[in-house]
This record gives sequence, structure tokens and C-alpha cells, in this order.
Amino acid sequence: MKSGKNIYKAGKLIKIDLKYDDAILEIKIHGDFFLYPEDAIEKLQSQLIGTVIDKNAIKTRIDSILEREGIEPFGFTSEQLAEAIIGACK
Repeated sequence: MKSGKNIYKAGKLIKIDLKYDDAILEIKIHGDFFLYPEDAIEKLQSQLIGTVIDKNAIKTRIDSILEREGIEPFGFTSEQLAEAIIGACK
């Protein structure tokens, strides 16, 4: 198991704490962005577990979660969040 951290500047700051192998094992997403509804961050984090460490796979998964759960991010796009997660793997 590997771990990584990244701070990514999008419209807002995204901080990633990550444990991974070929896929995400644990993830903590925090920063000065907003998500609606309020419990959205927990849903996003838990549903990213198991996603393969690949930018396109991560972005596709984020888009799917946002749509299915009705989550609205303010301060970043799914592309930027995927880049932040991949950055934590370097």
C-alpha cells in the first residue's frame, strides 16, 4: 500500500490524502470548496474507494457519483478533482 498527499489549486483549494495500490483504498478530500448537499463529501469519498488509479477512470467515476447522488460542487470540476487525486499518486 502506498500513500500520498496533494494540494491542488482549482477555483478553490483541493487537498487530497490518499492510500492506494492499483486502486483507491482510502481517500480524504478537503479544502476550501463547497459541496451540496452537506453530506456529499462522505458519499463522494466512500464511493471512490476501489476506483482504479487512472485519471479517466477517476473522472468518469466522479461524474457518475455527482449525477447519481445529485451533488453540486462549487470551486472545482470533476476534471480538476481527478487531477488532484492523480497528483497525490506522484
